Amino acid sequence: MRRTLFGKFFLAFLLILAVTYAVLLVSMSQLFSEFYLSLKERELKRRGEAIASLLVSSSSGIPETVQRLSEGIQVLLVPLPQLFAPERMMMRRGVLFRRVFPFQELKERLLRGETVAFQGVLPLLRQEMLVVAMPFPPQASPEAVLFLSTPLADIRTTVKTVQYLLFASGLVALPFAVFLAFLFSRSLAAPLRRMRTITRAIVLGDYTQRMDIPKEEELGGLAQDFNTLSQELQQTIGALKKEKQEIENILLALGEGVIALNLEGRVVSANPAALELFGTPLEGKAIDTLLPENAAGLFTRTLREGVPAEGECVFRGKNLIIRVAPLKEGERVYGAVGVIQDITDLRRAEELRRQFIADVSHELRTPLTAIQGFLEAALDGVIPWEEFRTKYLPLIHEETMRLSRLIRDLLDLSLMESGKVKLNMEPLDIAALAEEVILKLTPLFQEKRITIENRLSSPLLVLGDRDRLAQVLTNLLHNAILFSREGSTITIEGEEGKETTTVFILDEGPGIPEEDIPFIFERFYRVDKSRSRKGGGMGLGLAIVREIVERHGGKVGVANRPQGGSRFFFTLPNGLAGGPGQEKEQSHPPKEL
Repeated sequence: MRRTLFGKFFLAFLLILAVTYAVLLVSMSQLFSEFYLSLKERELKRRGEAIASLLVSSSSGIPETVQRLSEGIQVLLVPLPQLFAPERMMMRRGVLFRRVFPFQELKERLLRGETVAFQGVLPLLRQEMLVVAMPFPPQASPEAVLFLSTPLADIRTTVKTVQYLLFASGLVALPFAVFLAFLFSRSLAAPLRRMRTITRAIVLGDYTQRMDIPKEEELGGLAQDFNTLSQELQQTIGALKKEKQEIENILLALGEGVIALNLEGRVVSANPAALELFGTPLEGKAIDTLLPENAAGLFTRTLREGVPAEGECVFRGKNLIIRVAPLKEGERVYGAVGVIQDITDLRRAEELRRQFIADVSHELRTPLTAIQGFLEAALDGVIPWEEFRTKYLPLIHEETMRLSRLIRDLLDLSLMESGKVKLNMEPLDIAALAEEVILKLTPLFQEKRITIENRLSSPLLVLGDRDRLAQVLTNLLHNAILFSREGSTITIEGEEGKETTTVFILDEGPGIPEEDIPFIFERFYRVDKSRSRKGGGMGLGLAIVREIVERHGGKVGVANRPQGGSRFFFTLPNGLAGGPGQEKEQSHPPKEL
């Protein structure tokens, strides 16, 4: 209990009560003893004066009144000559009283007519006495000394009785005093105990607790300050939690990986992007076991020197750029935070941009060089006009058309990628549209003696832009013609699903190398550049196909057929009037073109 605040208050009050009671008991006993002695002394003086007055007025014997006044005390009348005569001096030590008042001072005061009081031991009775010595007769020259004495034992008995009463009354009052001390200690400790409970609640995260102590009380001001502190702490912690939540949400939404390291170079936290990048739990792992040496050195340098660092590395086939900043408290570095950005797509986009510029430049330079050469030869007169008109002018026209197609395709692709092309979406019969495209491409089919089979069931309704879907079919069929051998077959098939329709275009060409399939729909990408250029291909047709199909909400793809050739496909949303289970007309018969 002594360790608790209540116990300390209670023990302090008990100690105060004990010390106060002891001091009061001793002082009251001393005061009462002195008061009672003084009272007895005055009583002896009063009796002595009365006895002396009676003895002076009485001519014979001792009056009965004197005897009554002498009851309970000892009275002795000693002549001065007998009391102070050198040869018969009775005042020497041990004759009348031991420890008497100083003899010389006693003698002088008695001769001056003063009454003297002192304490001494009466040898005859062997007890201490309170003695009063009075000159006799009063109001005259002293002839004798009247001694009046009373035993001190009686006085001390009375004093001890009073002391016992005081002690007994203290014992009676002690339980009440202890009870009051208990209540007072509890009243003082209760608010502090409540404050302690609220403090523990605040430590556990409950900032709603308040103290309800009136301002008029001693602890009221402290309680009000404590409530204000709790409220401000609640607001501060709330703001910090909100800020922490915002930072966590930002880190969760970041596409870049973010990791935090302690001073030992071990990961203490990481966002989901970082976990996805490394593919393993990171907390507690050393950075030099996770990243290549040059990348881990960025973190080591920042932790050692306290300066930001930045660099690039290749990690698991990915190009990463890493930016590291120190975590500081004042001037002390206690960790580092790193932002890891995957720039693989960016590097690939830059490479594609450079390749695109190179390809465009090459595609433009080839026809322009040919046109320039033909014209310079004609202007210099190297080629006769008739030969130029019949032989070289058609070649110039062909190269000009090639440039026109290139520029048109580039513009179309650029407009579609920028989202500036507005699609006129409507239900249409893709089977009938395929027939129209086949009819337009008939001369090309006839040139290579290719058989075209349209196995699409009509009506096969899809939702799309008629002109753009015709462009998709044209580009895919033209691509199939370019890479099909003479006398082969190109087949168009369809598969209607619950929500989408898939159109397949199958050829019997050489197929596509597996390593080229992921890039086949990129701009200016050609598997066989010599054959493509010879046939007029520029590597933009399939890129346009992908862009149009994706703008329709579909997908496009290609795979090699087991028996040889390629199998291109694209998906489109079903038309409003179409759907599975609708009765179809017979497929169009194969056409030999």
